Amino acid sequence: MNSNSLYKLINVFRRLSKDEAVIYRCFELIPEQGFVVQSADRINLPVDMEDMRFHERQLWELFCEEAPDQRGVPSASIEEAIAAFDAKFGN
Repeated sequence: MNSNSLYKLINVFRRLSKDEAVIYRCFELIPEQGFVVQSADRINLPVDMEDMRFHERQLWELFCEEAPDQRGVPSASIEEAIAAFDAKFGN
């Protein structure tokens, strides 16, 4: 990882049902360009704030432990990155 690399966090939401959604934690690579999905968090109703804090803490732990572009191959579009992530993890 180059310490000069920059990343833009983009949260992308998908409604799975009236009671469930997923948040894809995506990063845009700057200046290299491309998109990667670091993780996906499932959210169920009723929303548990402890779960939300866990997801947020995990986001930053994963980011600090390993650069997002080291977790997967960058894609040209955010849609491609999400599709690749879903295929890899069976979502």
